[in-house]
Amino acid sequence: MIDFGPAIPKKILDWQATGRDMVYDRKTLFDYTDGGAEVYLAFDFKQAFVRKYKGPAQEEIALDIYDMGSPEEAYGIFSCDRQDPDAGIGQESEYGPGLLRFRQGRYFVSITAAGDEQKSEKAILELGRTVAPLLGPPGAPPAILKCLPENGLKNERTSYFHGVINLNNRFFVAGENILNLDARTDCVFAEYAPSATESAKLLFICYPDEGLAQAAYRSFCASYPPKGLPAGAAQAENRMWTMIRAKKRYVAVVFDAPSKEFAERLHSAVRYPQE
Repeated sequence: MIDFGPAIPKKILDWQATGRDMVYDRKTLFDYTDGGAEVYLAFDFKQAFVRKYKGPAQEEIALDIYDMGSPEEAYGIFSCDRQDPDAGIGQESEYGPGLLRFRQGRYFVSITAAGDEQKSEKAILELGRTVAPLLGPPGAPPAILKCLPENGLKNERTSYFHGVINLNNRFFVAGENILNLDARTDCVFAEYAPSATESAKLLFICYPDEGLAQAAYRSFCASYPPKGLPAGAAQAENRMWTMIRAKKRYVAVVFDAPSKEFAERLHSAVRYPQE
């Protein structure tokens, strides 16, 4: 990892760096984030640079720079927890009270406040604007995003990930890993609302080979709660539809569709790569 220590100012407005800069890797990240490390380790996380700043009234903000290994992985970790307005920092960003998140190239950055969130806001945003240009050029998002249908797509509610932990954090499917997701699977989860009366969710997965995709299809059809999907589609008690399709090494699942016809239209609009 680049040593960001010399490049990042020790003073931001009237906030001063305090303590020692720390660097964590895949083995030591638990020492810093405790229960949150699994979310990062489900991606190709390399290292994290951490610096703390103290404000005039001893409030604290933490700067965390995560080297995710590639722009695609940085997009992934950023995309899995979007909920606040854009802050105009880096390639993509969001700011909510006491928390700035943004991505730039292969890096994901989180700046958080401990204490008075209003007093720390100016320092957090200024620190973000200072750090972003130090992280190198922008990078492209994952190519799998091009497979998503465009009509009704909510870009701000689209996530990229690999493992079941990230899926269930976004949309709980089952207690078991019935789609056989792991570090080798590329997944994108998207929400759609093409009209005021129609909405649904789409999970699109790329497996390493066709055999794994077909095995995941069979597993899902046999195990999806509450009674499985023997024909690849079923209506739940809430009258919403779930439908799964498999093609070569790809699997697409539509959840919470208002009708079987709508689920079929969404499936038919998926743009499978030419291989």
